[in-house]
Amino acid sequence: MCLAWAAGKCEYPNHAESSYQIQVVDAVANGADELTAINAWMQQLQAVKTGAV
Repeated sequence: MCLAWAAGKCEYPNHAESSYQIQVVDAVANGADELTAINAWMQQLQAVKTGAV
């Protein structure tokens, strides 16, 4: 579901999947809270989309 949400927010098709892997899956594997990691990832993608980053 997260990747479907992100699909229209990334310039390149594989960017959403690779950023999710790095920022969410890896973070959770290292002990981060899953919902917190997903929230941070979504905020980062939204910021990139709006040009805030």
